[in-house]
Amino acid sequence: MTEIKITLETLYDILRNEKKKEDLQELDNSFFLDVAKYVREKKGLLDAKSEADDIFASGEKDKLEYEIKSIKRILKEIYEKREKKIIDIALNKSRTGSDIIDTSSMLKEEKDFYQEILQPLDQYRRGTLLKLFKGELPLIDSIKRSNTVKSESSLSLNTEIKTQPEKVEQEITKTDITKKTTEENHQEMTKVKFIHPMPSFVWKDMKVYGPYDEGDEVEIFPEVADLLVRKKRAEKI
Repeated sequence: MTEIKITLETLYDILRNEKKKEDLQELDNSFFLDVAKYVREKKGLLDAKSEADDIFASGEKDKLEYEIKSIKRILKEIYEKREKKIIDIALNKSRTGSDIIDTSSMLKEEKDFYQEILQPLDQYRRGTLLKLFKGELPLIDSIKRSNTVKSESSLSLNTEIKTQPEKVEQEITKTDITKKTTEENHQEMTKVKFIHPMPSFVWKDMKVYGPYDEGDEVEIFPEVADLLVRKKRAEKI
């Protein structure tokens, strides 16, 4: 007979431990597999009782429906408790850069989740905070916009930005983004000519601009134009 690893009681215990203790609690590596099997079994029993007509089966059906609702509620709470702890671990790792962050209590799927959220946290920290420390505009230089290029003519803000170890190669196709912004907002723009290459950057409208090469002429927000002139990256024309 197969050993029963998951019951309503064990799920209650897991949830109680996650609530009571600050650290992420260790679970069996087969936890997700065991839970999925347990839920399938309960739903199978419910389906069988639903097909029966006797009064006893009706009572069992109500009991199973209530039990399945309880299982779902507890699973949701367990997931959200662990989710918050994993996010906090990722934040701590990104903020401190520590090499002694303990991820041993994470399940395989949770470790994947941890890595997926850690990467953009690190990228935005480097591209925003560290740039500001240097007196530079935020630069999104290593964020993946998409894994596929839809079409050459539509490349602009949705262009893929690929990350490579220790080197970021921006593959943003240059388009006159500011022209589109002008048409949408009917805002008067300032025309500038770049006298030095300019990497792509994010302005306060949260859109990506650039990159620009020396000699490029574009219409851009007046405040951006003033900043570029002060930084000796461009001149007004």
